[in-house]
Amino acid sequence: MLELQRPDTLVERVVGAIRAEIDAGRLAAESRLPTEQQLAEQLNVSRSVVREAVAQLKADGVLIARRGLGSYISQTPHGTVFRFPDSGRKPDLVQMFEMRLWIETQAAAIAARRRDADDLSRMALALGTMEDPRSDFATASAADVAFHRAIAEASKNDYFVAFHDFLGGQLAAARRTAWENSASPAVGGSADALREHRALYQAIADGDRLAAAACAEAHLRASAKRLKLDLPALD
Repeated sequence: MLELQRPDTLVERVVGAIRAEIDAGRLAAESRLPTEQQLAEQLNVSRSVVREAVAQLKADGVLIARRGLGSYISQTPHGTVFRFPDSGRKPDLVQMFEMRLWIETQAAAIAARRRDADDLSRMALALGTMEDPRSDFATASAADVAFHRAIAEASKNDYFVAFHDFLGGQLAAARRTAWENSASPAVGGSADALREHRALYQAIADGDRLAAAACAEAHLRASAKRLKLDLPALD
């Protein structure tokens, strides 16, 4: 029997209940999902809520539609799309930056070992744009994204690049705010952010794995501080 467990929006609760049935093996790959009416009755929600939840699960690759037959669990029942938790609140920037801290320090270390001339050229080009005094906040922010994407590409892991792009989209506004805040004389102007990027680039160019990880961590912590965020220690 399906049960609602999570105190999120009704749609998210229905999505969670269906995913829980899949995780428990009660809804196996290729099996037919209960009808809209059955789910509405079991979960005590409206059919419109069920319809929206099913649409989300289809978009995530968890469910597939078979014309005239209804919805079925796909062959990839855990889905093909990554989503951040949706509790109806604004994104938790501290948790997002902490995740970046875990991932990007390792990516920088790997990039220091695997980077090639093209990777370094892309990083240098982005760095030059950030350093150009003619660059406005939007241009500098875009160059910041390009710089970190070049590091992701240098890891030679396509999955990491794809995740970086997804996460970057979630943090676009925060990254621009960080650049605007860094320009304030109260935090030393943009020189601090540029110095952090230069140090990270140099460590990767030198092939120094430990220095690259340390520079990535220092930069991310400083970026968070410019957004008035206090990140937990890694140890």
